[in-house]
Amino acid sequence: MTRRLGALVVLLVSQTPTLFLLALLVAVRGARPAAGLWIVAGVFGGLIGLVGLAALYRGMAIGVVSVVAAIAATAPIVPLLFGLALGERPAPGQLVGMGLALGGVLLLTVQRRQSLDHRRVMPGVGLALVAAVAFGLFLVSVRYASRPDPLLGVLAVRAGSVGGLIVLALAFRPRIRLQRRDLSTLVAVGVLDVGADVLFAIATTIGLLSIVSVLSSLYPVATVILARLVLDERMTGIQLAGILLAFGGVLLISL
Repeated sequence: MTRRLGALVVLLVSQTPTLFLLALLVAVRGARPAAGLWIVAGVFGGLIGLVGLAALYRGMAIGVVSVVAAIAATAPIVPLLFGLALGERPAPGQLVGMGLALGGVLLLTVQRRQSLDHRRVMPGVGLALVAAVAFGLFLVSVRYASRPDPLLGVLAVRAGSVGGLIVLALAFRPRIRLQRRDLSTLVAVGVLDVGADVLFAIATTIGLLSIVSVLSSLYPVATVILARLVLDERMTGIQLAGILLAFGGVLLISL
């Protein structure tokens, strides 16, 4: 869908409705925390997350979906280092599990060489690396924006991203040609995305940022499988090993 509609349209249509959904939920709950730096952290997270999503979607549009998604999923390295620098100390077994999980994700990026020129960089890899750094900063921002309340923190994040999207839409004026099924699909994507953000925000308030961030990086497992089933992209033996390694890491982290 990104290849047909463009990344900006996909992001704008999928994220805007969820901003109003979050605002409604916050209003129903009646949460009224004092203004503070959590708002700045949230807006920054929304903007930097937007950079990551745009890079990810564009990378997927020009490259191999499973490879681009897997490289972008190394983003938790940023909050992992951030958490360790601030004094978080996971148990030795959890550290091993985190290493296995990240190693499994990296194995998911391995692809058979399709030409003799193995030095050639696959399309989309550079954008995937940009997405990884941006998502890493996004995860750290969500953690601090969620200090007063996870739902409010995600609302601030989504306000930042939607605001950035509106500015981009006014600047580039993309043609929005949606079919009815496109609209329902994109709204569903937005709801799932914001739901994941809320769950991550809640997790960071009760667990270590370093561990929660690594566990959140496992989404490429589903992406690789869906790319095989929906887009008919072949899954190599090394990628299968990466999935098993990632799940082994999760098991160690949970012990």
